[in-house]
Amino acid sequence: MLVEINKTYKFQIENYSFGNLTLKELNKLFQDGRYASPFLEIQITKWFDELTHVTGNKDHDHVGKNGKLYDAKNFTKNGLKFQPSNMLGQGRTFVAEVAHKKANKLIYICCDIVDFPNIRVRFVEGAELVKRYPKCQISSANREAFYE
Repeated sequence: MLVEINKTYKFQIENYSFGNLTLKELNKLFQDGRYASPFLEIQITKWFDELTHVTGNKDHDHVGKNGKLYDAKNFTKNGLKFQPSNMLGQGRTFVAEVAHKKANKLIYICCDIVDFPNIRVRFVEGAELVKRYPKCQISSANREAFYE
C-alpha cells in the first residue's frame, strides 16, 4: 500500500498471542505505546512496503523509498505527543524551538492504539502538526477529530 499524507487507514491486528496471556491481557498491553511501538514499527512496513524500518534509537523510525524520514508515534488514552523522546517524561523540559526543528524534518506516522486490536494510522507532515499543535501534543479530546 502506498503512503498518502492526511489519509486515515484502518487496520485490525489478528493472530497475536504470547504464552498463556489472554487476548484481554494482550489488548491492554498493546494499548500502551511502550509495548506496542516495537511491534507496530515493524508491522507498518508490512502495510506500507515503501517504508523501511530503522533499528536502534535514531531520531526517526522509518525511511521511505523517496528518502523522507518518518517517525511513528502512538495515540493512547492520554493523547499523542510528538515531542523528541528526550523531552518526554517526568523532570524533562519541552523546548519548542528544538522540537519544532525536528518535527519540520519528519513525517509522523500517528497510530491510534486506544481500541487495540483496531488501529488507525495517519501520516502527517511534521510542519503541519507543529502549526496545529505548537506544544507538540494532541489531547485525547481531539482524537476523533484528528482521524476524520
